[in-house]
Amino acid sequence: MGDCSNITGGNGQGAASDLTVYLSSVLHDALRDLAALQWPEECCGLLIAAKQNPNRIERVVVARNVATDPRKTFEIDPQVLIDTYRAVRSSDEMVVGCFHSHPNGNVLPSTTDRARADVDGFLWLIIATDHSGVLKSGMYRARHQKSSNPRDGETIRYFRRCKLLSEAIGLY
Repeated sequence: MGDCSNITGGNGQGAASDLTVYLSSVLHDALRDLAALQWPEECCGLLIAAKQNPNRIERVVVARNVATDPRKTFEIDPQVLIDTYRAVRSSDEMVVGCFHSHPNGNVLPSTTDRARADVDGFLWLIIATDHSGVLKSGMYRARHQKSSNPRDGETIRYFRRCKLLSEAIGLY
């Protein structure tokens, strides 16, 4: 999904501060409302931050879910991906993550999410919904780790849960 080497300092390990992400309550509420309105399908889009502060989400780009079965998975509209990456390339912003909803009520990253976590350090905001509305949100950072057996060359993909903070806590 793009070069995010600045997100974790380029080493893929990330510091404890990389596990704290700021998202305004206004923006978070808007995404939660979108997820509730899209139920029983998954909503999706991109998380944008300033290059000098990649752990503070400044805005989002909502995308159409073009997955074959949007009730079970998401695929961000490729034209939105192209347009967004092109727009931030010549700005002081960068794409630092994606968001999507889980209409099955589960806030944890799925096996499919892990398989698609191609960029080490990329943020994943997951909003769990069901027929009653939004249940919970979770922010995760994708991590890649080389296997302990150097001969197999395998990279293990996993997620680290982030602490999601907003200006309501007085941090903005």
